[in-house]
This record gives sequence, C-alpha cells and structure tokens, in this order.
Amino acid sequence: MLDKFEKLILRALQRNGRASTQELSDAVGLSQSPCWRRVKRLEEDGYITRYSAILDGKKLGLHALAHVQVSLLDHTEPSVALFQAFVDENEQVLECASITGDFDFILKVAASDPEALEQFIMHKLLRLGIVRTTTTLFILRQMKVSGALPVDVS
Repeated sequence: MLDKFEKLILRALQRNGRASTQELSDAVGLSQSPCWRRVKRLEEDGYITRYSAILDGKKLGLHALAHVQVSLLDHTEPSVALFQAFVDENEQVLECASITGDFDFILKVAASDPEALEQFIMHKLLRLGIVRTTTTLFILRQMKVSGALPVDVS
C-alpha cells in the first residue's frame, strides 16, 4: 500500500519528471532525505517504471496520427510472437493494446503524412503475412494527451 506522501510524489512526478528532490519535498510536505528515499523505493518497487520526455510530433514532422485496428489470421503462439516483435521494434507504433470486439489489437501509429501511414500499413504491417484485416481511423485533432494515471490521494 502506498501512503499519502508516496501518492503525492507520484502525482508530482507525473506532472514534472525532472523535478528536483527539493521541488518534490516542497510539493509534498516532506524534508528532502525522506522524500528521496521514497522516490528510490517507488522506483525499486516498480511504481515508477521509467522517465521520459514528451515531444511535439508536429515539430518533428509527424503530421499523421491514426489508430489502426488489426485482426490476425490466427492466434497461434508464433503469430502472436511475430506481431509482438513487430510492435516492439517499430518506432512508428506509439501504443499497442489487445482489445475485445471484431479486432485483436489497436495500434496508435505516427507518420509524416497519410501516404507514409499507407506505406507503413502496406509495406510493413501487412507484409508480416499474419494480418487478416486492418481498419484505420485517422486522428483529426488530439484534445487531450496525457500519460498520467489517476492517483487517489484521499
């Protein structure tokens, strides 16, 4: 179980992963040493899995985002392992989730433009030879982008 201070630390780090120990301790009401120990424990216990920077895709030339629903031909271990390896190795795939319904997976994919997204689907994804069908849903505008999880502090 997490205590109130650990939850506050997690919330603060989700807002600013580069916060110093002093900034964290000020934000949660602890002195620096106990705050630092709690952060280390949260890292060691796997509550904090990594730190990363959030980049502006448009400034990087990524003007096409889409959710690609994927249905596999079969669900054998080799097919699923091949698909998992493809997802893990491909930087254009931002997210992947196994889903219920008519499709097996949903991918969030970034590309420079719609043509580059088509190239990704036709020349990478479908060439795996294990995909039955795909449906692509272009993201017109993202109104909220957050990797932050709700942390109840009550």
